[in-house]
Amino acid sequence: MDPPSYDSSSRQPRKYSPEVDALLDQILEDEEEKTRLLGSGHKQQLTCLQIWDLIRAAGFDIGLSTLTKRVKEKRNRHRECFISQDYEPGDRFEYDFGEVKLMINGQRKTFYLAVMTSPWSGYRAACLYENRKSQVFFESMIRFFNEVGEIFREGVYDNMRNVVSKFIGRNEKEINPELIRFAHYYGFRVNVTNAFSGNEKGSVERSVEVVRNKSFALKYKFDSLEEARMWLKDRLDELNKDTKRKEEQPFLKPLLPDYEAAQIAERIVNKYSLISVDNNQYSVPDNLIGKKVRVKTYTETIKVYYEHEQVAEHQRINDGKQKTCFDIRHYLSTLRKKPGALRNSTALKADPELKSIYDSYFSEKPKEFIEILTRHKDRPMEEIKDLLRIEACQAPQRQSVYEPLAAQVEEYQALFA
Repeated sequence: MDPPSYDSSSRQPRKYSPEVDALLDQILEDEEEKTRLLGSGHKQQLTCLQIWDLIRAAGFDIGLSTLTKRVKEKRNRHRECFISQDYEPGDRFEYDFGEVKLMINGQRKTFYLAVMTSPWSGYRAACLYENRKSQVFFESMIRFFNEVGEIFREGVYDNMRNVVSKFIGRNEKEINPELIRFAHYYGFRVNVTNAFSGNEKGSVERSVEVVRNKSFALKYKFDSLEEARMWLKDRLDELNKDTKRKEEQPFLKPLLPDYEAAQIAERIVNKYSLISVDNNQYSVPDNLIGKKVRVKTYTETIKVYYEHEQVAEHQRINDGKQKTCFDIRHYLSTLRKKPGALRNSTALKADPELKSIYDSYFSEKPKEFIEILTRHKDRPMEEIKDLLRIEACQAPQRQSVYEPLAAQVEEYQALFA
């Protein structure tokens, strides 16, 4: 006689009640909120055993195996689906940051790769920065717009801090007011993806990976950041060879003058004709001592204005504090009055190549050196150095003040020989 058989395929757990199901949903929602706040890579997710303890502590008697099965079902149910997208030309650009670790002059440093992509054309733009502050965020987009030559209708971002000022509840977010002004100026919509939803902005996240790999997987040692940036530019030129950038251009909006993304402040020029910016000092023309100037600080440059006219520009010091950036042309007015101060001036010693030219050709002719600098002060400094060498070689050799005296000594020696 065969043993009795039972069909248990449709049997429901007797202790898994609607109340338990509702509590489990609440716990898993709290877990999603934790992930939103801590990031998708955090290691503090509740285990099934911990969830089971919470439910039992609430007064429900349920088996661990039953609960574990339900937790897995619910978590798998919430896995995101990647939806295939079909974009129109000029529709949108996508923006993201990625970290890059490089060896610069023998030192390991972390940089940030700002990547912007057109999903329709496949065109990628990227640049290396030393941080990902607000200034970098806006300047990188301005650089991208200038590179493309036009404006897209929509910009897509994730929930980075330069985009979202704060979260309100589970789904609402407050967009950075500066980004709203920036987008309004250029005339594009701001689209912020849901937290940790790479499927809503897949092309640019893939672009970060592609650009980083193609550019810095094989070569990661450079003498300077500028060399690394030039290397990146060459790799991007190769990546963008087969894109549809030119076909997309007729669908884009006209480019506007650059949005002002600088940090603006006012400074008083001290007695050394220097101003202080971020604990470093920069020279300005010596006729501005004691006056108030307006300073525009960009990620790579410092621009100084007096009465709406630009009076100085320097490369920004990004590799330290308590440093000084001199431009000897800012001291020409004073040096014309005090040429003897030139030899030991800090402004001259700050440029070793210029100091070498002075020592080689003009150590006894400081006034001539100052006059040449004054005559060509509006030229780039590298051109001025070449002109100093040329004029030094072309100038007639002056007789030393000791040569006539030496000749007289020789005559007297001949008379009494």
